[in-house]
Amino acid sequence: MNNKENTGFSVMRTVSDRAVMQYGCVNTVYGHAPAYSVVALTISGNGTGATLTAAADADGNWKIDIPAFKGSLKPYTFTFLCGDITLEFTDIYFGELFHISGQSNMELPMYRTVSPFDMEEFPVCEYIREFRVPIVCCFGKDEEYEDFPGGEWLTADSVNVPEMSAAGYYFALEIYKRYRMPVGLLNTSAGGAPIEARMPYSMLSEFGWNDEFLKKCTAEGYMRETATADAMRNEQREAELKRLDGISDTVLGGGGKFTGCTLPADLKDIPGLSGFCGHIWFRKDFDIPEGTDINGAVLILGTLTDADRTYLNGTLTGETGYMYPPRYYYVPENVLKHGKNTLLVRLDVRYGCGGVTKGKRYCLKLPDRVIDLSGEWGYAVAAAVACMKRETFFQGLPLSMYGALTAPAFRIKCRALIWYQGESDCSHPDRYTFLFRKFVEMYRERCGYEIPVITTQLCNFDDPFAGGSDCWAELRQAQLGCLGIPATDMAVTIDLGESNDLHPMNKKGVGSRLALCARRTFYGDGSVPGDVFCTRAEISGSSILLRFTDNSRVMLSDTSGKGFDIVTGEGVFPALSAKMTDSGLLLGFSTTSCDDFLATPAESF
Repeated sequence: MNNKENTGFSVMRTVSDRAVMQYGCVNTVYGHAPAYSVVALTISGNGTGATLTAAADADGNWKIDIPAFKGSLKPYTFTFLCGDITLEFTDIYFGELFHISGQSNMELPMYRTVSPFDMEEFPVCEYIREFRVPIVCCFGKDEEYEDFPGGEWLTADSVNVPEMSAAGYYFALEIYKRYRMPVGLLNTSAGGAPIEARMPYSMLSEFGWNDEFLKKCTAEGYMRETATADAMRNEQREAELKRLDGISDTVLGGGGKFTGCTLPADLKDIPGLSGFCGHIWFRKDFDIPEGTDINGAVLILGTLTDADRTYLNGTLTGETGYMYPPRYYYVPENVLKHGKNTLLVRLDVRYGCGGVTKGKRYCLKLPDRVIDLSGEWGYAVAAAVACMKRETFFQGLPLSMYGALTAPAFRIKCRALIWYQGESDCSHPDRYTFLFRKFVEMYRERCGYEIPVITTQLCNFDDPFAGGSDCWAELRQAQLGCLGIPATDMAVTIDLGESNDLHPMNKKGVGSRLALCARRTFYGDGSVPGDVFCTRAEISGSSILLRFTDNSRVMLSDTSGKGFDIVTGEGVFPALSAKMTDSGLLLGFSTTSCDDFLATPAESF
C-alpha cells in the first residue's frame, strides 16, 4: 500500500504518481485507515473538482468507487484525506490499462532486444506508463495478497524505457499512436512460470496430478528449508571445484596447457567433453593492428551454457550467472592493446549439456572494425565434478505466482489481459488448452466481467532440453485450441523466433501483432482481417493437403517444398514439392517415405 507518511492510512499501490486508470468504467480504490474513520478523495484537473468519501469498517478497510471518466491526454491529481493525514498523487491519467503477464518473453526488457550492432535510440512516450510488480512467490493455501508486494509507475522516458517490457511497450506504442489515449501496462510477468503457477490451491487440487506437490509446498517452512538445502549444496559444489582446480591461477597468469578446439560448439561435440560438468577454460589469442581505435570496444560472445567469467588480458570484463542472456561485455579502458591480446572464458557447466551456442556472433566490435573470434580456440579443464541437482526454481512451480502476482489484479479494472506464456508448459502440451480455459474462467469470475484475453503464440525454437521442437509445435496447437474460449484472440508469431534463442529479439513485431489483435477483438476495427490457421491435414497417396481458414490469403514463394517436413515417430520426412491450390497447400513426398507415415492419423500432424 502507498503510505507516504508511514501512518495507519494507506492506498493501494497502483493508485500513485504517474498512474493510468481505465477510462469509461467504474474504478474502485482500496486501502486501510483507522477503524470507522472517514476517507475523502478529491480528483482535480481538467476542470474537475469532485470529492468522494467512504468510511473504514471495523477492520480498517475502506473503498471508494470512482465513476467513469473519459479518456484524456490531460492529467489529474488525486488527493486523499483521512483525519489530519493527506496523501497527494499527481500526473494520473484515465486511458487504456492493460494487464500484461506471462513468462520471460513478456518480462524481457527493451535493452535485451538490441545488439551492439544496432544501437538506435528507443522511442519514448510520456503517455505510456508501466507498473512492474516484483516477483514474490507464495505457497499458502488460497493465500491472496490484498495488494501487490511492491512496484511503482514509471513513465516511458529515455531513462525508464530500456527496462520496460519490450513486447508490452511496443504493443502500447501501437495503441497510443492509433487511438491517442494514455496507455498503462500492469506487468505481472515472471520468467519460467507455468500456467499452473497462476492458479489457486483449490483449483490445482481438483486436477489430481498436483496432490503430492501441493502437500509438500504448503507445509510450513517449505521455501525456507528448500532454499537452505539448495544453498548448502551449491556451497559444497563450489568448495569441491575450488579444491580440484589446480590450473586457474596459472591460466590467469598467462600459462597453462590448452587443447585445440573449434568454437562455437556444444561440449558433446568436443572429444572427451560429452556430459562434462564443472569448470573449463577456453582461450583465444587475437591481434589488433596498430592504428586501430581500441576505445569503446564491445566483446560479443553469443550465449553460453551455463555461466561464465570472462577475462581480457587478465582483467575481468564480464560475467553472467545463467545461460539465456546474450553476452555483451563493454570493455573497460586500457584493457585492450595493439598487437596480441588474450581472451579467457571460464565456463561453469552445471547440468551436463554445456556449450557455446551455434549460430550466434562471437567477435570484438571496435569503432572502426570487427574482429571475428569464432574458429580456433584452446580449452583446458580446471575441475570436473558430478552434475549438480537443479536449484528449486520457485516461480516455476504450481501455485507460486497466484497469491502475490495474480490475485491482486482481480481488483483492478483493465481493458484486456495480454498473455505471453507457454514455454514452461511444453512438457505437458496435451493439458494446456484445458488449463488455459480453466485459468480464463477463474480470472474472469474473480474480476467480475468478461475481460478480453489476447495470447501470444510461441515462436519457433529448438528447445535443447526437450529433445527438439516437437513439444513446442504441440503447445502451439494447444494454443490454437484456446481460441474456442469466447472473447479471445492470438497473435501469430511463429515466424518471429530464433531457433537457437528462447528469447527472440523481435519484440517490436510481437507488440505490433498483439495490437492488431486488440484492434480486431475489442476495438471493432473491421479493417483487420482474422489470422490464418491450418485447420486440417489430409493424406492421399504420396501427398498431404493442408487446409487453412482462408486459403486465398496463403502465399507460397518456393515450390521446391523446402521448409516443410513431416515429423512422426518414424522420423523426419522432408517435402519434395509444394503447390498452392484452391483447396489448400499440396505437399509432395517420396513414395518410400510415405510408406512410413501414411498410417499415422492426419490429426497428429
